[in-house]
Amino acid sequence: KVLEKMNIPYIVWSVKKIKNKLKAIKIIEAPLANSKEQLIQQIGAVGAISHVIAGTEEAVFPATKARMWLEARRNPLSLIIRCTDKLKMKEFLKSKKIPMTEYISGQTEHSTNTIIDRLGTPVVAKPRKSSGGRGLKFLNSEDELALEKNKDIIFEKSIQGTEGSVESLIINGKVQFTNITEYLHLGHCNLVPGHYDLKFKKQVLDLNAKVIDALNIQWGMTHMEFYRTADSKILFGEIAIRPPGGYIMESLTLAYSCDFWELFVKNELNLLELPRMSLMNYTASIIIHPQPGKVKSISGMDEIANLESLKKFKLKLKPHQEIHKRLGVGQDHGYALLAHLDKDQLLNDVNNFDRLLKIEMF
Repeated sequence: KVLEKMNIPYIVWSVKKIKNKLKAIKIIEAPLANSKEQLIQQIGAVGAISHVIAGTEEAVFPATKARMWLEARRNPLSLIIRCTDKLKMKEFLKSKKIPMTEYISGQTEHSTNTIIDRLGTPVVAKPRKSSGGRGLKFLNSEDELALEKNKDIIFEKSIQGTEGSVESLIINGKVQFTNITEYLHLGHCNLVPGHYDLKFKKQVLDLNAKVIDALNIQWGMTHMEFYRTADSKILFGEIAIRPPGGYIMESLTLAYSCDFWELFVKNELNLLELPRMSLMNYTASIIIHPQPGKVKSISGMDEIANLESLKKFKLKLKPHQEIHKRLGVGQDHGYALLAHLDKDQLLNDVNNFDRLLKIEMF
């Protein structure tokens, strides 16, 4: 929509079926190309391509290869690898003295007993190249560890505390905008901006700046996740050069009264002149995903519609629908966006939303 608004011709490449009506000059619904020859063949005769934009985590690395083959604007391949491979990322940033939770490569020579001695239990096992909690496992014994050892994963020490993220817009090597998001209920509710005190915000933004500087990120939108431990330490989690999920982009738009998808696209095109922005609303995104089973009934919709903070509510559920296990926080069966000048009223409406929406399962 942003490209259409700017009258810029574009191609859409998606591994999934496109449901929306788009004015693209070409829509490719196929696996992303794995060679320059395949890419050129699938694109066809459409003229020179100046930019390749990756809007999702899965598209970041293929888009980097496409940029290289098409000689389009791109970040260095070494940077993309460090921002998509958790092990490479942590090894590099640890060498730059960035504070983080202890970790061990899944392909370590250490015994399972040594891993538990160093990391404690549960041991958090994560695929090196995934996001949104996909493939995440909590391992509580040597037997469970033995099943995961030598896989392409990373073992991490479990953190007792809370999580959040920092969204940044970087233009010409300088961080021009930041927002701190609070994961109020992990995988379910995000507060944009987070309800943090000034001291904490400064500490988080200092960490964010050090990470971006260490990686030498010159342009793009970054999404850095952090941990706040029970003893108030702030630790680096991971960073990606892409927009955040969890409807945070939509929440940013409500919070700062500026279309953040448009800002993202213009930054990718090297056309962004950042407008003056100030906080207009405290916002929240609520992601809906029932437990596995079959939907029996849904109630509370009329009451939710009367919540003072509610801006948008979309539920993709109906009675007798089969719900499968959630594989990552990017999967949902609906969402709500709330915004209010008063952050206490916003929190009250978030709590009322969860109280009112009743999804009964068989």
